[in-house]
Amino acid sequence: MADPDIVETACTRAWSVYLLINRGLDENDARRALLKRFIRKRWEAGNSEAEFLAVEGLKYLKSLEESTRD
Repeated sequence: MADPDIVETACTRAWSVYLLINRGLDENDARRALLKRFIRKRWEAGNSEAEFLAVEGLKYLKSLEESTRD
């Protein structure tokens, strides 16, 4: 299995992009922990490319937004 730092790298990238898109959002928003948990589970399932995990993480964050609107 790949280096666990991939989780941290993917999470940092996804969260940075998400903060750029959602200006005014607190850097320590609870969604960050959810994102990290999501990325870690994907990594544990065998996805070991940081860029792929970051994109999947952004999709996940978007789905959280949509679920709160419903």
